[in-house]
Amino acid sequence: MSSLARVLLSAAFASLVHGHSQILNVQGEQGSPASVGFLVESDLARNCTSISPCQQDATIIRDAEITSNIVNECGRTELGGNIDVGENTENALAANAVTQVSPGGEMTVTIHQVNADGAGPYTCDLDPTGNSLGATGQIPLEVTNNVPGANGFSQAKTVDFNMTVKMPADMNCTGASTGNVCTVRCRNNALAGPFGGCFAVQQAGGAEKTNVASKIETTQTLDGVEKQIAQNKEDLAAAVAANQQAGSEEGLAADQSVKQVLNIADPVIKEAPTQTPIIDLAEPTATQASSNNAQTQSGNGRQRGGKNGGNADAATGNANAATGATTGQGQGRQRGGNKNNNNKRTFGRWVGRQLADLRQ
Repeated sequence: MSSLARVLLSAAFASLVHGHSQILNVQGEQGSPASVGFLVESDLARNCTSISPCQQDATIIRDAEITSNIVNECGRTELGGNIDVGENTENALAANAVTQVSPGGEMTVTIHQVNADGAGPYTCDLDPTGNSLGATGQIPLEVTNNVPGANGFSQAKTVDFNMTVKMPADMNCTGASTGNVCTVRCRNNALAGPFGGCFAVQQAGGAEKTNVASKIETTQTLDGVEKQIAQNKEDLAAAVAANQQAGSEEGLAADQSVKQVLNIADPVIKEAPTQTPIIDLAEPTATQASSNNAQTQSGNGRQRGGKNGGNADAATGNANAATGATTGQGQGRQRGGNKNNNNKRTFGRWVGRQLADLRQ
């Protein structure tokens, strides 16, 4: 299936979805601000079950869409599309709208069930880095006092439920510009969904951190990288077309119309600091020196073996020497060459003595 067809089919499915929920409020430690689900619009009505307007800001989080490069780990809303986790987190921080929670602490999460398949049970998980994960890798969280329901269904509608989410005792939030923010994701198991949402939490009692590039442990497998590249190439044409449409006069007018209807204000802009990372300019440690010595010895060993096999083999041994110590390689080549040259000179002197004896 082409990328454009997949996008259009996804939109068609979205128009047939008839259940939803929103995360209206998240309260961690008392006295800290409250968080709200990403892209939840406060001016949308909560007293109806219709697709529009009451379901438009509900979040749909499908693993298939995440792995297919359609959305990020927090999914999308029917009104706002893909949820940019980093952008929404920074907007919430600037607006002082990120709740705080301590390791092992609990949060009260308010779920608004629009209609039947916005019900429970809900599961929640944690991205301690804020926004570096995809469909997998999140830390499961304990949920108690769950939203009533089975397989995402119940007869409740236009009702708010409070559930309790507990953070891990060893929680270590490292995300966002402050270096101490995590992303929590909650969703139910409705087949038309899953429905739920994401929100930011800030680790209480922990100082803001400055991440160091060399110590960031996020990684991707070669297979994952290759699949992502292939998916990106497949999606590029449709993505470019969608971007052009969004920037057209019609697209900009539609966006402005939505902002006016929902009284959506521009996000609070907080000036970002200009930081200069501290670089360690110290001399190599003893461990590094030992490693280089080991590489040099390894190179010498190959060279000595090369001497027995001939000069060509010795050169090959030099070329295969470890790449960590340039000086070591040079010395190895010189030693190997000198030994071979010495052998030749010794043999020449022996021949000379034999000829001298014959002359006598």
